[in-house]
Amino acid sequence: MNTEHIDIPVTLSPNYSGACTHGSMTNEELLTLTDQQSCMINGRALFALKYRVIPCAVNEKHHASVEQMFFANYNNDQSSGSPRGKSSGKHKEPGMYHTASVIRFLVNDYKLDPNTFVYTWSYDVFHQKSNMSQIYIDLGNYLSVQFDAACTSSADVDNPNNLEPDHEDRKFDCFMAVRILHVPQTAERARILLKQLGNFQVFPPTEATLHMVCRDSDGGFFVSPIPMKKPHITDLKLHYGESFLDIHEELLEALQEKDSTGITLLHGPPGTGKTFYLRYLINEIRDKKVIFVPPDLVNDIAKPDFLPFLMGHPNSILIIEDAENIIRDRSQASLLPNQAVANLLNISDGLLGDAIHQQIICTFNCDFKGIDPALLREGRLVIEHKFDTLSIENARRLCVELNIPGNGDDIHESISLAEIYARKNASVKTSSNDLENGEATSKTKRRLGKKPKKPETLLGFYS
Repeated sequence: MNTEHIDIPVTLSPNYSGACTHGSMTNEELLTLTDQQSCMINGRALFALKYRVIPCAVNEKHHASVEQMFFANYNNDQSSGSPRGKSSGKHKEPGMYHTASVIRFLVNDYKLDPNTFVYTWSYDVFHQKSNMSQIYIDLGNYLSVQFDAACTSSADVDNPNNLEPDHEDRKFDCFMAVRILHVPQTAERARILLKQLGNFQVFPPTEATLHMVCRDSDGGFFVSPIPMKKPHITDLKLHYGESFLDIHEELLEALQEKDSTGITLLHGPPGTGKTFYLRYLINEIRDKKVIFVPPDLVNDIAKPDFLPFLMGHPNSILIIEDAENIIRDRSQASLLPNQAVANLLNISDGLLGDAIHQQIICTFNCDFKGIDPALLREGRLVIEHKFDTLSIENARRLCVELNIPGNGDDIHESISLAEIYARKNASVKTSSNDLENGEATSKTKRRLGKKPKKPETLLGFYS
């Protein structure tokens, strides 16, 4: 990361309001002015003592709901069973700063001496582990940073930056709050630093809400909310091919456009990951309701009372899984599917679509050539994508990513995503059985997954 900006000389304005050089002022007076006694480490006071000015400050404040939902004390084995907010491609709630990662970054990229840091710490006698509680780091040239509110995450975290956890149970030691101190001339450097620190965050685990269509006792329709956990996909290209990331981003942008219509067709052989991807996609969508039509109700789309039901959910996304029977060419279909296709056309690009603004996603396994041509018309079709088996190279790479024993060396032909995950589940089951039988061999330990790498010693912490 570029940190050359830190070396640019700073010239304070002679009339800067935070300056303390207009008259004689002792250190005791400075401490009183900045209220040093109110906390263990007061970054403002330390900044003022060195630079003889009262600093400006920028911080990323965290909501109490996130703190209560996500974090527990590191010696508390509570699970993360709290309600979860809806996820998005960009996290709506701020994350927590992984302590070891941010300290290593500042030491290595800003060329800092760890022995110049001011910090408070605690020692867990039971686990024989030292943890920082607060830390103040002066970066020089009128810029410093203070981290507060130390904690340990739950094991189930969103880790988009692939940081190495501190504990064998995949938990992270973190700071929940950061404050960067600066003067007006170093405000841009403070913004750069805050952005850089964002690369070392972990986030609360999140679940989207899927609204499944159901029938009531009178034959009418209603939706029932279902929590939808986001699958752990670290690399879409590895799961679905090199070009898929562009397809995903294009689809996500189209789906999140307000008052948009259109139809997306996702198809391919069974086991190629269509449903797995849908779970991922649902958790990426924000600010829109996602409505799911289960396979047993797919034909109900052709019924007269289904369209009035949809009108009660404008500007939403309709997912129809196993949609073969309602998207076939009408010239070769029965009366019922004919009306279903007509309804889809009306929702996706007809007068009704202009009123309720719904996007439609259909998944199916049949041959794409059998689809009704009207659904493929330019302007109506948003994206058409075929999910296929993985190449030998990508299958082996995914085996390595998932810590599957053998790393897929026995794979000599294309293989489906479902077969890869079946191998992973089988290896985990084998490991569990070995442990129950007391056979925790070195081979078993490898099957349990990689242990977190131990970072280099930092002031005796996180080593």
